[in-house]
Amino acid sequence: MFKWTAEKAAQITKGTLYGDSNIEIRGCILDSRQAQGGEMFFALPGERVDGHDYMDAAWKNGAALVIAEEGYFQRKGQMPCAPEGKALLLVSSGQQALQELARHWRLELGAKVVGVTGSNGKTTTKDMISAVLAQRFRVYRSKENHNNELGLPLTILNSPPETEILVLEMGMRGLGEIKALCDIGKPDIGVITNIGTTHLELLLTHERIAQAKWELIEALPKDGIAILNAEDEKSVQKSYADPHRSLFYGTSEGLVSPDIQGSQLTPKGTLGTEFQVSYHRQKEAAFLPLPGKHNVLDALAALAVGTVFGISLADGCKGLRELEMSKMRLELRPGIFESMLINDVYNANPVSMQASLRILKERAQENKTVAILGEMYELGSAAAAGHREVGQTVAELGVSALITVGALAQDIAYGANLAGYPQSQTYRSDTKEEAIRKAKDLLAVYGPGTWVLIKGSRGMKMEEITVQLERTEKRME
Repeated sequence: MFKWTAEKAAQITKGTLYGDSNIEIRGCILDSRQAQGGEMFFALPGERVDGHDYMDAAWKNGAALVIAEEGYFQRKGQMPCAPEGKALLLVSSGQQALQELARHWRLELGAKVVGVTGSNGKTTTKDMISAVLAQRFRVYRSKENHNNELGLPLTILNSPPETEILVLEMGMRGLGEIKALCDIGKPDIGVITNIGTTHLELLLTHERIAQAKWELIEALPKDGIAILNAEDEKSVQKSYADPHRSLFYGTSEGLVSPDIQGSQLTPKGTLGTEFQVSYHRQKEAAFLPLPGKHNVLDALAALAVGTVFGISLADGCKGLRELEMSKMRLELRPGIFESMLINDVYNANPVSMQASLRILKERAQENKTVAILGEMYELGSAAAAGHREVGQTVAELGVSALITVGALAQDIAYGANLAGYPQSQTYRSDTKEEAIRKAKDLLAVYGPGTWVLIKGSRGMKMEEITVQLERTEKRME
């Protein structure tokens, strides 16, 4: 991470500095409890808490510099000051100061930047890209899903000075947001996993979602490279009119011939997948410690990024074998009554929900299966149809039992029943507690070897169900 003085931070932000101007700062935090020594703490106002209330705590915990907003002191009628050996920097906007400091460090760092966005699989792809690139380079990546106007600059400011490649996840809820993130991160390579219907509630049309995602590609320099999914219709369409070089990845089912191609996908072990990958004259057998075609596509995107930086398929595949994933994505946990739980609760939309259902059936083989599915948000006018599509997949796959959680998720049950799924295997729950009781009853009847999928949008907090169905022994790896 950077090693600046408080005075330099003041010069960059054009703020007013109090206290020790020569104190060295390194690292950036938004939570006063995360201070370990020498960081700058941004006292940002929020909907529930105001960071200004934790300035003293940040200094006490070891932060060297607090960056606060002038308006706070004006409203309180307080004189700004800093403890001895500490510094206080007043700015008009804490968020703007955070972003400006990140822009400065991004340029000073001089690392190459890979930007990752898409309707599904952003975080997984970001983790895979980092694993592939780490075979040769010093890589720093966004933590978990730090992908917004606060998380992205936080990631940049915490990247070590020896970083050679920075991998930044970029999320969005509307037009112009990815462009704003690109103005800070300045990506050299842009990866779009897919362009689906997530955020339809906010952007209204699929075309506007595509426009918002494509802001990443438009922000690339002239010699920048777009890494695109050959099986994603919107990405392929938009690539035709874009001047940047495009590198496509996919399987034989692509809409265009992929530059890097995966084939012969085969389940391996409890949740792994073996597949063949080819790029020009290179061919390699790959193993991914994750199930499902959608994860293989994300892995191909990561290998494509690797080829841009001169990493061979052999080295890239080695990185995939050693992959460490962010939390709450396809975690396998031991369940009560000797069941197997797939804890895939970080988020959900129709595409990811259907993919996880296929994984459930693929891995359970002939064993009983239970799908506990919660509401999916931000689908707008497509909410009912999206939930019903998931229900149709439940019916097509022949899942042993379906438990829905929440009012919106009743459309999953409705869609399943419309597709011929038995009412006797369908259980509608208004609350998580009700779903837990029904799941326990089913697992007691189905017995050992039953596989259970728990999935829903982040706001549903479906992990609370997982906790109640999990055995107390150590989680399975």
